[in-house]
Amino acid sequence: MKNTFNTVLLGLAITTVYAASNSAIAQNTLRPSYDAKAVAQASAAKEPAGLRSAAEAGLRSLITDITKDLKANSLPDAFPFDVNDLSELKNAKLGLGFEVFSAHPQTLLAGGRPFEQMLLGTGVWNFVVLSDGHPIALLEMEKVNGKWQVNGAGASKLAQDVQATSVNHAGKNAFRFVRIYQATADFMEVKDMEGRARYAPLLAARQSLRMSAPSADILPGASADVLPELQEAVRNHLARFGK
Repeated sequence: MKNTFNTVLLGLAITTVYAASNSAIAQNTLRPSYDAKAVAQASAAKEPAGLRSAAEAGLRSLITDITKDLKANSLPDAFPFDVNDLSELKNAKLGLGFEVFSAHPQTLLAGGRPFEQMLLGTGVWNFVVLSDGHPIALLEMEKVNGKWQVNGAGASKLAQDVQATSVNHAGKNAFRFVRIYQATADFMEVKDMEGRARYAPLLAARQSLRMSAPSADILPGASADVLPELQEAVRNHLARFGK
């Protein structure tokens, strides 16, 4: 009887390991492999004409304006770029660009369709600013009276998060950056190998909704996984502030 019992336990252990292994294989099969060049090309293809050149000029102008009265080895508090020395800004350049997508709160609360179908572009674009390949800020751009202008720069932690999450989860179609203002939550929408939308919570969503960042070998959650928590957060926000 004892040997039989041990055999059953061993069989269960093997079955559990086998099932876990198959699950991991399935996850990896659905997870697109990262191709930096393909992601950069896909992102650039979505950019409106003239946006990147305006952003490059805006970045140089912004750096000149905020550093002209600074001494070589001095950085003020709340400096928008995550650098140790002003000399690092000489090599600053633009990396990935992406539009901010969002959903109207009432559309989100009504539900009835997948999250990805609720999202609309806001017209606001961000670029990851790099220095020697390291993300040091986001540069925000918006079209005003027909011309692209810089809204500001900063959010270095988010820039680093976007860069890392794109490496872990973005495929050949790049990604969409999703911001739900009433939930104080950002997500990166990517597609799995079957073309289904997946949502990796970025820094704000991990803090406000207490979500965990998916590891590189795990697919981010689907629409049905994130929508209920977003709806609850938006509902609570509207109840408190009314908009």
